[in-house]
Formats: sequence, C-alpha cells, structure tokens
Amino acid sequence: MKVISINRSGIIYCAMSIVMGVVAVNGGNNFHYLATGALLGYMAASGITGWKNIRNAEIDLSFPDEIYAGAPFLLNVEVRNKGRSPIFLIDAKVGEERVFFPVIQPKETVSKTVLFSLPTRGVCVVDDVELSSTYPFNFFTRYRPSKFERQAMAFPAPRAWNAGEVRMWAPSGDGLDRKARDPDAGRDVIGVRPYVEGDAMKIIHWKSSARTGRLNSRLYDGGEDAKTLVIDLDALMSLGVEAGLSMASYEISHSIKSGSAIGMTGCGMTWAPSASRAGKLAMLAALALHE
Repeated sequence: MKVISINRSGIIYCAMSIVMGVVAVNGGNNFHYLATGALLGYMAASGITGWKNIRNAEIDLSFPDEIYAGAPFLLNVEVRNKGRSPIFLIDAKVGEERVFFPVIQPKETVSKTVLFSLPTRGVCVVDDVELSSTYPFNFFTRYRPSKFERQAMAFPAPRAWNAGEVRMWAPSGDGLDRKARDPDAGRDVIGVRPYVEGDAMKIIHWKSSARTGRLNSRLYDGGEDAKTLVIDLDALMSLGVEAGLSMASYEISHSIKSGSAIGMTGCGMTWAPSASRAGKLAMLAALALHE
C-alpha cells in the first residue's frame, strides 16, 4: 500500500536542496547554510501540512439499486472531511476512474459521480479505491491508507428475446398470487398508468384522467389481470444458463420501465407477479445469484 510518492517538481526541489547543501559544506558560507536550512524547513512544513490534509479525508461509494453486468452506470463517490479545517486537492480513484475535489469544508461531505461498470453478474467486491493529494506544493503525492471494501449486486446483462425463444403465458393460478389477477382481491394501488384498450371501467382513475386530459388506469401491486406475464425460467435454461438468465433479465428490466406486472417460475421456485419495483428487483437478484 502506497503512502507517499515523489513528483517531478519534488525531484527537482530535492536535487536543488542537495546541491545547496554541498555548496554550503564546501564553501563554509553562512548564507548558503541559511538557504539550505530554509529549503529543508520548507520541505518539512510541506510534509506535515500535506499529511494533516489527507488524513482527514474519508471516501464512500453509493451504488444504484439497478445494475447490470457490463453496463456502465453512475457511481456516486462521496468524500467527507472529518477534520476541523478545510482540505484541498483530493483525488479519488475508483478502479480506473478518477474524480477530483478541489476543496472540502470542515465536516462537509461532497459527492460526485463517475461512470463505472461491474464485469460479471452476482455479488461484486469493489476494493480498488484510493484517496490521494498533492497538497500543498505538488512536491509529493500522499495517499490515505485504508482497507476499503464495498459489495454491489450486478444483475445478468439483458438480452433481447423473440417469441420463438422464450415461452410466456398469463398466470393460470398454480402457485401464483390471486391478487395479480383479480382487481377485487384487495390489492394496493401503487400508481397510475395510461389506459389500455380492454381495461375494466372500475380500474380507471378518473381524477388523474380529468387532470391530464387523457384516460389513466390504476396500477395495482401484483399485476394487471390477464395482461400479467410469467417467465418460464426452466424453458429459458434449456437455451443455456447465461443466455436464459439474460433474456429473463431483459424482460424484467423492460417491465420496470413500463410499469407492467411480471412474475417468474422455475428452478423449483415461484415469484408471484408484481408491478412493484421492489418485487422485480428481488427477481433480478435471484437471477444474479443463480448457480
């Protein structure tokens, strides 16, 4: 683990100090001694100031809840100043990405985003994180030693499918939540969506329709009657494990964007159809962790 490295300007400064020291020793001139002492003192002050600056910096990472393997996403990089004085010129490195923080006030946390990606599905460990600073004079780069480690879940990379590859059907009721099919089964309303031809009159949301000037229907947790789809995971697996996981991931991610309900069955488990984001993310997590 690196603690400090010397920069080009630092090499020049050190060489100049050495030359001045040799001249002072050989010449015996008090001015040369004073100049050498000033140069060394300036370097010592730079070292102490730079060390106090970097030791008060702490880094943290905040991941979005929807990450797909190999796809870039915005990673939130947070640097906190835990000291009582401002810190300067903080460089945060996450993998191959860098983000620069010119100044952070005492007890302040500053956030910036970088494009990042996780290479494989499943739980990924992010530990290639580094904090450094060239403050105050760019002679040396000082690093903040820390054992940083964060875990993030990467879902299978979505792959578009066609009707000939994957079998999907409206739920028949075997092991599935009845609330996904019956609007009178006590489901919770979680939002509204545009009206689709064939929607029952009793699920039309009249207030939002009047406000927007177009028909909207209630969106229920658990699905939309016969429009609810269930992914046959076993059928997908017959096409290859990774290909099947990617196609299932595509359909679930598409349903998240559209607000439609979807369920999944296979591998000895059943996920009831849901229109909620949390339910869909739980299905994606199960795909990510499949062995």
